[in-house]
Amino acid sequence: MTAHGQPLTRHWVMRTPEQSCVQALLSQTRVPLSPLLACLLVNRGIDTPEKMTTFLSPSLREGLRSPLLFPDMERATERLLRARAQGEPVCVYGDYDVDGVTGSAQLLLFLRELGMAPDLYIPHRTREGYGLNAQAIRLLAERGTKVMVTADCGATAHAEIALAQSLGIDVIVCDHHHVPEQRPPAYAVLNPMEKDCAFSFSGLSAAGVVFYLLMGLRMRLREQSQEQGPDLRRYLDLVALGTVADLVPLVEENRVLVTYGLKEIERSTRPGLRALKEVSGQAEVSSSYIGFRLGPRLNAGGRLAEAQKAVELLTTTDVDRARTLAADLDQENRVRQGIEEKMLTQVIALIAAWPDLAERRSIVLASAEWHPGVIGIVAARLVERFHRPAVLIALTGAAGRGSGRSPKTFHLYEGLKACADLLDGYGGHRQAAGLSIQADRVAALADRFETVARARLSFADLVPQIEVDAELDLALIDPQTVAEVRRLEPYGQGNPEPVFLARGVEVVSLRVVGEDPLQGKPGHLKLVLRSARGGRPVDAIGFGMGDLPVSPGSRIEALYTPVINLWKGTASLQLRVRDLKTE
Repeated sequence: MTAHGQPLTRHWVMRTPEQSCVQALLSQTRVPLSPLLACLLVNRGIDTPEKMTTFLSPSLREGLRSPLLFPDMERATERLLRARAQGEPVCVYGDYDVDGVTGSAQLLLFLRELGMAPDLYIPHRTREGYGLNAQAIRLLAERGTKVMVTADCGATAHAEIALAQSLGIDVIVCDHHHVPEQRPPAYAVLNPMEKDCAFSFSGLSAAGVVFYLLMGLRMRLREQSQEQGPDLRRYLDLVALGTVADLVPLVEENRVLVTYGLKEIERSTRPGLRALKEVSGQAEVSSSYIGFRLGPRLNAGGRLAEAQKAVELLTTTDVDRARTLAADLDQENRVRQGIEEKMLTQVIALIAAWPDLAERRSIVLASAEWHPGVIGIVAARLVERFHRPAVLIALTGAAGRGSGRSPKTFHLYEGLKACADLLDGYGGHRQAAGLSIQADRVAALADRFETVARARLSFADLVPQIEVDAELDLALIDPQTVAEVRRLEPYGQGNPEPVFLARGVEVVSLRVVGEDPLQGKPGHLKLVLRSARGGRPVDAIGFGMGDLPVSPGSRIEALYTPVINLWKGTASLQLRVRDLKTE
């Protein structure tokens, strides 16, 4: 970080694919393939015709591993179908984020299709916090629950699951978080992160794990009887929502699930999803549409109030009820945005006041004024701005709940593990985690976490990088090029949008839009650019770049992604500028 808490200059890293691999891919493939697309594929490790076919043409039939690779799949499916046969009460216990919500919705809908009447429990973020808790389990036991299936929680809930089992509740865990050394004493655990799990892809979301449970259930139904079971393709919209929103890698199984899930979202007849698309603004359905429009609205209920509202939206068959729920979530999302902006301003002011700001490797802050449902989003924005691991803690009395995010260069879960003796609990992934802590230990956590970060992060690790796929002059960009590049979709973690470099670019004109000096927002830079070779100018936009020192007539080097921009029914070529430097 620089003085006043300003973000660091980003380092451009040029990817250099092995030309022999590119040429081999071009010569061996039997389908039309441009040198540009071959380069992009090799940059992503796709260096054989077989890998290319799997990547560019994902197959539901061939691209998904067997659900039986989860060691406890047979136990899980046997127990649920036994509950069905004996009429035992079943409860779905979900998390309050999009991954947990969509996993819960899948379970409810599928079990209902099997003629069951599952209950739903999602803890309140503020009152109960993340995951299973003893009070909720006792309540479910009093209601007569015999089987509980989790969605996006349970991997670390050893004591709570032991309590449930002692009260006569068989627990089936569907989770994807890091597993502690002591396995939870559940009836069955489905988690690709487990050491003994033969399912060799550990990147599934919880929604993906739940989908595999549904696959296992349908497989068992078909083995036991003539029953075909529900059509699982209709569940892929929910899987795609949870997978994209949880920022898991969009490779292997996830790429297959999201590719087909996006198609289901596009043509969905689900009243809740149609209503959600209406309030989110109709646009081309893509991973970014989920990430920036649908996901935040589904998350809003769990962040500020009750996540059950989002589950009801995705499972209701009532069109009017769906519209009401979607409107409520849209309004809650607007409130969330206001809270987030206010908190971000406060946090940046606190960071700017640190006397050793330039030397710090981490950010750990706490306040009783912060909303626990928003701290994770603000932590993510701090990582974007400062490229340091950031942990923010919302205090309530003597206790606090925290949420952390980190850049790829720092393993957040392992960092918190090194501070475990200071925490009441923690869990998560490499780049996102949550924790609970006593307020009087926050200062010690900040010191310890900084020590851990200093040991594991060099100053070079703190400089954000942008990987550049290839140098591509603006004169070579046309709609056909954009269509070729888009064959790499869906984009996301593990498969980012391609970024190109253009040199000697002329800035024909520019203006700043969306500027808000009072809020410290620099606005967006709208430009008209022309290739160094001349030719037709092209529109471009740089989000959040309104304060960059660029003037008309200047020459720049630009990193960009070409897209087709749809505005009021008109399609036009546009460049999304990722970064730029004056020459």
